[in-house]
Amino acid sequence: MAATLTKGLPALPKESPQSAVDDNFFALTLHKYRAHVFAQRIRLHEIFQDFDPLRSGLMTTSRFKRCVAASMDKGIVSPITPEETNVLTLAFTVPQSDMVRWREFVHLVDEVFSSAPVETSDNNTNLGAPFRRPLSPNSEEAVKDIIARMKSYVKHHGYDVKSWFTDFDKYNNGYVTYNQFRRGIPQNLLSMEEEDLLVTKYGDPVTATVNYFKLNTDCNRKTPRPKNPEAILVAKQKLNEFWLDVPVGTEDLLHCGATESDVLPDYKLHVEEKVKKHIYKNRIRLIEFFRDYDRHNCGYVTEEQFHAGLKNVNIPMTRAECSVLIEYWKRPYGLAYRDFCTSIDKVFTINHLETNPLANVEPPSREWLVSASNTLSPQEEERCAHVIARLQNLMKQRRVFMLPFFKDFDKILGNLGRVTKSHFSRLLSTFHFQVSDDELHLLFRKYEDSEGKVNYMEFIRNIDQETYNAHKDKPSSKKDTSKAPSNNDAPQLSAEELIAKIQLYVKTRRVQISEFFKDFDKLRSYSIRRDDFSRGLACIMDLSQQDLDCLCEHYQDEKRPGYCRWKEFYYDIERVFGEFNLESKPTYVHPPEKYISPFITKDNKLSPEEEVIMTKTLQSIRNHLRIRQWSVKPFFRDFDKLCTGTGHVTKAQFRRCLAYMKCDVSDEEFEILCKRWTQSPSGLESDHSKPQTYMASLAESICYIPFLEELDAGLEQDEKQALAEQKQVTSKQEQQDQSNREFAFEKLLMKIKIKTKTERIRVADFLSDFDHLRKGYISKNSFRRAIKVVFPDLTVQDLELLESKFECETDSQCVYYRKFANTVDAVFTKQDLVKNPTEEPEIFDVYSNGWEADPFEPKLTKEEEQILQRVMSRIHSRVKSRRIDALSYMEDYDFVKEGTITVNQFRSVLNSMNLGVTDFEMKVISKFFSTNESATRVNYRKLAEYKTPGDE
Repeated sequence: MAATLTKGLPALPKESPQSAVDDNFFALTLHKYRAHVFAQRIRLHEIFQDFDPLRSGLMTTSRFKRCVAASMDKGIVSPITPEETNVLTLAFTVPQSDMVRWREFVHLVDEVFSSAPVETSDNNTNLGAPFRRPLSPNSEEAVKDIIARMKSYVKHHGYDVKSWFTDFDKYNNGYVTYNQFRRGIPQNLLSMEEEDLLVTKYGDPVTATVNYFKLNTDCNRKTPRPKNPEAILVAKQKLNEFWLDVPVGTEDLLHCGATESDVLPDYKLHVEEKVKKHIYKNRIRLIEFFRDYDRHNCGYVTEEQFHAGLKNVNIPMTRAECSVLIEYWKRPYGLAYRDFCTSIDKVFTINHLETNPLANVEPPSREWLVSASNTLSPQEEERCAHVIARLQNLMKQRRVFMLPFFKDFDKILGNLGRVTKSHFSRLLSTFHFQVSDDELHLLFRKYEDSEGKVNYMEFIRNIDQETYNAHKDKPSSKKDTSKAPSNNDAPQLSAEELIAKIQLYVKTRRVQISEFFKDFDKLRSYSIRRDDFSRGLACIMDLSQQDLDCLCEHYQDEKRPGYCRWKEFYYDIERVFGEFNLESKPTYVHPPEKYISPFITKDNKLSPEEEVIMTKTLQSIRNHLRIRQWSVKPFFRDFDKLCTGTGHVTKAQFRRCLAYMKCDVSDEEFEILCKRWTQSPSGLESDHSKPQTYMASLAESICYIPFLEELDAGLEQDEKQALAEQKQVTSKQEQQDQSNREFAFEKLLMKIKIKTKTERIRVADFLSDFDHLRKGYISKNSFRRAIKVVFPDLTVQDLELLESKFECETDSQCVYYRKFANTVDAVFTKQDLVKNPTEEPEIFDVYSNGWEADPFEPKLTKEEEQILQRVMSRIHSRVKSRRIDALSYMEDYDFVKEGTITVNQFRSVLNSMNLGVTDFEMKVISKFFSTNESATRVNYRKLAEYKTPGDE
């Protein structure tokens, strides 16, 4: 064995200090290192080349040891000792130098990742992995019991085994040490012997680690449920319900029991067509459901994975249909799912379209996507036609819109256009359609799909052809239009009329027509092929083949046969928006043009008798609507959503709207109304002189916008005058209320300013505390909280008045407090004096600015009035005899010169002058000269001007 290990390996240098170590020790060390690198999947070349900037393949001994240590740090436990590292260093050291041949060392170690599978290699002993003895049968049974106990524990606590060890696994590689494994297991769950058994089962003796990922997989694997022998006699599922949901990575546990069935080769096309319809209707990217199973991106999956992918798409397929796809796409390496998805995706586009850019990719036709009604026997088809004809007559008489009723039941199935048979029978009974049991089952067989549901959309299209005529007769995109019969009865329009028609269409819808042609003009020659020109015209609006040929002939390029001048057509159409090259015509004035509403049609000529009938009909409808007090427009808008949304409804829908409005309109009156406001689908006025078929008359559209305007224009003059007078009274009342609010606001603002001036309050400091972001506005609740602290005597009406005046424009729940604070702070100074330093601010004098605007009139008793006169006379005589300037004493306490001082200050002035005023006399004086009910401040200017009855 030693000879096998040392074969092909470099020997130790004779002059090295480790020459006493034999080659077997070196080989064992190298293979131990190899085993660690292979187990951790380490890329050594990326680690070593960072220390060799010159890419010489050599590095110093210290750097080599650092690289070896770095590679060991990627694992959990380093299997290489320092002595073994020295042996590896000496084995690859250049003689008589301190350089190590690291590239040779990396190549030698990387041979473990050779193309031959390492697990099946004959030289698997080269990895240095010791022989792992399998567990005994008793130990295997014990491990199964441990796994079952852990599975029950994990299920009860609601987590998995992986979460026990993720905190120890720093690199998330699925390995932890023996000690970390024992620490991660919950306490009192396993004994020491059972933990040792798990370490033996899932441990790696080379790296001294435990693979807890594998333990987690075993604990999460679902065990098959034991079958009951009696259940074999009962069929639990249908034949087509054989799908199994295969989890990723557990495909080998699935044993599909699908049996082979003999099918015809053409049956494969039928199955693929079924898959294509399902994929196209639901807009599914089929390949995304198979890529997760293709880990190596080779384009092949197993049969079980193919089953699982189709199951995830929810395609209703039987066992035989699935077997056909498997047999057709089966290859030696597996099922070619990529080719299968490419074949299915052809329903959306053509593969390799870049090689044929002129190819026309057409969507599938509606007849191919929508499953039509079933084909019955001739006798049943004839009987079913009689039933459908009877239901059609009932629909014409009752004018019922059935689609919303069916959709209410279709929501349960997912809006698939299908309802159950019981729902279908209930709805027919709801509409009072008398259908016998035989006729009901006949309708079931006619409109039943493969799943046993009823295709109600096809049923409604057959019995309500008036509403769904446009959808039923609409040709598919893949239909051969060359074989379609041309309508020779339609009038042929000239090129000028067609241009005017397109101009009106483009102007009303703001269409950029150049986008439909410039992609075909690669060389910007402003001339494209005739087919491309016709295709661009068809994209702009719906034109007949005759109209397309007429325009192609009109713009034919004379220099290039078969080409058309699309730029000239573009200029002719775009002139509807204005003249070109106006920069070269500065004096050009665009002529005023008359606005043409898209809802107004030319008045069809009515006879005098028809005019009288129409006037009486409109008047009766107005009287009916005036009594009912209905809004008429929603009736028409509900049907306009089903059409184009441009103010037009079909003739049948117009009749149905009148029936919903409960307007009694006869057939003669209805025809006159239709003649007045009818417009054909082509945009031209209908010619009622020519006889029309029943289906052609139903296809005509009624412009209901001018019809409603005509109804609104017929209101009585007195009603309009009453409305105008009511508006006048309301406006006067609003003006009066506005003036009253303005007066109350000015009075309230003056009251706030006076208090702010007298008490020297900075209102902005209280309000800004609630504005942390300094946005300048706060909520109304915060404004009230702050303002009540400064002005507690404000009422709720005062606060609401302030909030309405300083309300935020962007948010109705906020107040501009900064604007309010600037308005109040104007009593101290003027804003933005920095911009105008020479301006002198106005001084706000409280006494001269309306302090008495809301005066406080104290009420004194007769005894108090006598005391007041006596005290004031004594004070007046003493001041006059002593020649005391009492006013100057009081002004010393009035720093803001507002004319008021506090009661204590007033008492101090009287005491300093020894005027001899008692407490009761002081109370009377303060009560009479106070500025508010609380008698906290005294108006000393009023006291100075007071005259007793004895004064001259």
